[in-house]
Amino acid sequence: MNSDPCDEELLKLSDPMEFWPTWKLYLPLIPWIAFLSFRSIRLGSLSSLGFGTIAAANPGIPLGGLVGESKFEILNRLDQNYVLKNFLIDIPFRTSENILAQMKLIGLNFPIVIKPNAGQRGQGVRLARRIEDLNFILSESNVPLLVQEFHPGPYEAGIFYYRFPTEPAGKIFSITRKAFPRVTGDGRSTLEELVQMHPRFRIQIKVFKERFPQFWNRVLPNGNIFQLAEAGNHCQGALFLDGKDWITPELERSIEEATRPFEDFYFGRYDIRFSSVEELKSGKGFKIIELNGITSESTNLYDPRFSFRERYAILFKQWQLLFKIGRESKGKKAGLFPILRALWEFYKGDRKVPDLSN
Repeated sequence: MNSDPCDEELLKLSDPMEFWPTWKLYLPLIPWIAFLSFRSIRLGSLSSLGFGTIAAANPGIPLGGLVGESKFEILNRLDQNYVLKNFLIDIPFRTSENILAQMKLIGLNFPIVIKPNAGQRGQGVRLARRIEDLNFILSESNVPLLVQEFHPGPYEAGIFYYRFPTEPAGKIFSITRKAFPRVTGDGRSTLEELVQMHPRFRIQIKVFKERFPQFWNRVLPNGNIFQLAEAGNHCQGALFLDGKDWITPELERSIEEATRPFEDFYFGRYDIRFSSVEELKSGKGFKIIELNGITSESTNLYDPRFSFRERYAILFKQWQLLFKIGRESKGKKAGLFPILRALWEFYKGDRKVPDLSN
C-alpha cells in the first residue's frame, strides 16, 4: 500500500492530542453527552437515562452498532456492487480447508484479509499472502472470522455518512484520508533506527517493533521502501487527514446508492479502498471494506493540522447528530442492562484476538 507522494511531508507531522487515550479524548464530552441523554429520555431508554436513544439510530444493527456487531451481516445488507467479496468462517468451521473451499466457491485468490467478525481499531487484521499463512492466523484467535478480498489501493479513506429518518437521502459528514507509514532505507540504518529518527513514527515505535521483530535490527538497502502498516487504522500507525475536498455530489449519490438496500441504517462510517482520487470524486471505482455503526468516529478529527477547538467541534457535532437521529428514528431504544451486558460479553468474555494488525 503506497502513500500519496504529497503525504510524505505530512507524515512528519504529529500532535500529542492525536495519541491521547480514548478516555482522555472523550472526557470533555461527558457533560455534552449527559445533556443530550437527559434531553432524550423517553420510554425504552428510561433505565439508561436517555443514553440508549443512540441505539435507535441504526435499527438494523443490534444496539445500533454499539459493540460486537457482525461485520459480515452488515456488509451483506449493502449494495454488493460496492462491497469487496467476503465470507464468514464461524467457530465450528475455523480450518484452512474450509477457508480454501469458500475461496474457491466465490472466486477469491490470495492475498486475502482475515479479521475478527466483531472487532475494533484494527485489532487482529491479518493479510494472508499464501496458503501457509492460514494455520498461524487461525491459531491467533478463537472468534468467528471475516475473510475478505484484498484491495491493493493504493488509497484508503473513511467516509462518515448520516441520514435523518424523515429524509430521502443522506449526506457525507466527513472524509478521512489515510496515509500509510513507511520508511526509506539509506544503506546504513536499521529499521529501528529509521523509525527512531522519524518525528512521527517514533511515537508509535512499540507498535512497529512488535509488528516487525524479524526486521527490527536489519539494515535497509539504500532506496528500499519499507511499509510499516497495511491496515488503515490510526492506532496501528496510519496518519489521518481531513479529506473534505474529496466530497462531491457524485460521491454522495454513490454512497447513498450503496446504502439504500440497508433501510434501517442512518449513522456510521464506511471504510473504503480505491485506486484513483479522481474516480472516487466522480463516485466510481471504490470498494467498501466495512461499515461501522454508532460508535464510529469522524476520524478526520485526528488530523494533526487541526486545532483543539476544531477537533472538539467535530466530536460535539457528531454526537448531536447521533442523538437527533436516535430521537427521530422509530427503532428500539436500549435500556441500561442490554448495554452493560453487551459491553461485558465483548470485553470480558473469553475472546482471544491479537492487538496488532500485520
